[in-house]
Amino acid sequence: MSATDARTRIVAPSVVRGMGLAFCVVGITGMIITSIADSIDAAIAFGFVGATGALALLLVGVLVPAVERATPSDVAISAEVEERVARLVAAGADEDELRAVIEATTDLGRRSRGS
Repeated sequence: MSATDARTRIVAPSVVRGMGLAFCVVGITGMIITSIADSIDAAIAFGFVGATGALALLLVGVLVPAVERATPSDVAISAEVEERVARLVAAGADEDELRAVIEATTDLGRRSRGS
């Protein structure tokens, strides 16, 4: 993990997963007990607790792999592009024109992806 990641990461994903799982367990247990005790309001409240835990698990499961997968490859690709630009400029290419071509192809790629 880089220094930037360490500064921006507030809570580790494993902690959020643990809390989400705890919320789910408490919510389900509370719904069962309060339903047996015939307290509908409390069962609904525990249902919201369980739903909050499930939402946390869902978000962490979707977002964390996407962020971890995107960051290192983006840095590696950027470094490779800069290395290729340096080689082409050393071979006699116009750097400004080369960077304009890269910017245009990046915009084209974003538009074709729909970003």
